[in-house]
Amino acid sequence: MINFKEIPGVISSLKSAPTKSNENDAPLMLTVSEQREKDHVTRTMYLNGQTIFFKVMGKDLPPPLLTWDFAVIAGIFTAMRLGKPLHVCGPVSKSLLRNLEEFQEIWTIWLPEHYSVISVSADAEIELPITTSRRGIFAFSGGLDATYSLLRHQTKSAERRTITPEAALLINGFDLDLENKPAMETATTSALAILDELDVPLTIVETNWKTDLCYHWSMEHMCGLMACLAQYQGMVDVAVVGGDEGADLIDIPWGSNAITNPLLSSDNLQLYTEGAGQTRSRRAAFVAENSNLAPHLRVCWENAETGENCGTCEKCIRTQLNFYAVGVEPKGFRKLAKFWQIALIPSKNLGDNYFLIEAMKEAAKRGNHGWWRVACYIGITKNYLFTPWLLVRNELKKSIRKNETLYRHVRKLVGKHA
Repeated sequence: MINFKEIPGVISSLKSAPTKSNENDAPLMLTVSEQREKDHVTRTMYLNGQTIFFKVMGKDLPPPLLTWDFAVIAGIFTAMRLGKPLHVCGPVSKSLLRNLEEFQEIWTIWLPEHYSVISVSADAEIELPITTSRRGIFAFSGGLDATYSLLRHQTKSAERRTITPEAALLINGFDLDLENKPAMETATTSALAILDELDVPLTIVETNWKTDLCYHWSMEHMCGLMACLAQYQGMVDVAVVGGDEGADLIDIPWGSNAITNPLLSSDNLQLYTEGAGQTRSRRAAFVAENSNLAPHLRVCWENAETGENCGTCEKCIRTQLNFYAVGVEPKGFRKLAKFWQIALIPSKNLGDNYFLIEAMKEAAKRGNHGWWRVACYIGITKNYLFTPWLLVRNELKKSIRKNETLYRHVRKLVGKHA
């Protein structure tokens, strides 16, 4: 819904060109505080006049801060976007700083119009003891990729690569708004239905990182996610996230990818992306064949404020197609998509077609047929026909994003999914 009160702000933003700092400017100063209570720990970072908090709640709280790695990861894109050096007024892992140098170089090749390579310094560059216990904190939204990752390691199906889950981390403040308590309660209930079955404890992080510090969610979200996982540095030595797609498609630039994800690691806490060797449909088959967890998945994005699966948004529809493709009736949706809803499946870019094509290939391989395949092929064709419009729209978004004031007004005007 359009917020007409924001129209004057949009118009005024068009009159002024954006300004970008350079390396000669004074550095951004990053500081961190920690407050520990009996049932939660709150770490707060202060950067560029903004206060960003990470409130950690769960049965097993993380140990006291040993480094400020999480805050550096959370703020690196902000410094790169502003083109200003970053100085950390505390300890940082030397290995993380080393990895972030390459991380920056890659992102400035991909998006030079948005990011610059900047220097990062710290009061102390240290290295924590390296362990090889392969104990992990798992990012857990309750979705298909996250559930597949956790189930695979909890059942030791990853064989020599198995990481022992110490806890699963659910984030409040990303797809779910912080103030939407009912939706978070629903998401927590869904997550516990899965985690109780797997005997893995739940931990929750509440953060305002996305709303107050993140600028380009599609590209920057992995830094926010790793900043949340890194709260458990010192307790685990691996942070696990589910991959978006299989290795048959390397979609770059995109925030979560096999190239830059590992560069958010330190020697003490490795970031591991699970699932590259499996397509999304095969992950659905693994979950269905090895558990009773499929009805409890939470995959909805466009209507995430309900904490449930609407059944008719793009993410819900393609997840239903993943299950149809492997011969499993989709469950856990408020409604199942009808023929015309699949045929008219919304698309934001051509990358969305990958997931539809992948599901149809898997269905053909397994000999699974149905009306949904006809509807899906119509949807794929529709997306190709709309390619010119998608390209124009995405270029318009890029142009708007270059003007920070304009971009923030447009987001308020048309909604959070802009």
